[in-house]
Amino acid sequence: MSLLKYFAKVKKCYTLISLVAFAFLTGCNTHEKKPVKVKYNKEIKVDTTTAVAAPILASADTMKPIDCPRGAAGPVVKKSIFPGAHFALQADGITGIETLTLPQGDKVTIKQSGCEYYILNVEIETSRFAADTTDINYWYTAALTLMRELNSGLNTPLEINKGLNKLAGRIKAGQAGTQNQLKLNDEIDFGGPDPRQYLTVDHISQIVDHGYLVNLTFSYGPI
Repeated sequence: MSLLKYFAKVKKCYTLISLVAFAFLTGCNTHEKKPVKVKYNKEIKVDTTTAVAAPILASADTMKPIDCPRGAAGPVVKKSIFPGAHFALQADGITGIETLTLPQGDKVTIKQSGCEYYILNVEIETSRFAADTTDINYWYTAALTLMRELNSGLNTPLEINKGLNKLAGRIKAGQAGTQNQLKLNDEIDFGGPDPRQYLTVDHISQIVDHGYLVNLTFSYGPI
């Protein structure tokens, strides 16, 4: 065998051995890579089927009555003077409304209200007096006349007679000059200052075919 053929075989064998060795080494160093399992958090779901609790509201039965220093209203009209007077305590248990008719046919509605204050509102429907509702001097005088007639049959914690005297003085001062002109809702003090007592002539209005309404308020307080 010639050297050329010999080396050709040796080279062929060497190449074969090299390939086998490479395959062996590669196979030994290669490990199967397992897929990495990634854990994902489950989606958080809001349970919208759960009912939201409604706020608890106090029932009317659990409400406490108003703590009113004045207390519940009671009749203030003397039945011996005005036997036809009628008193009614209102649903709030505090306000009172009393109705009567004066000897000359004037219709009177008296309302007692207030809590920290004692408030006596007097509304008189009259056809005995007639003038323009803007004539304040005239209606102040009419209010004084009507209240003096009514006061003879009233029994209240207010010093109404004293208040009417102050009202008469205010009318006189208003008639004396323009500096003391009378105005509706002027507060006329007649007692106090602690507690204070005052009156106002609130408004005058005309009723179609029925005369006029004269409205006054007497206030006492704070209690």
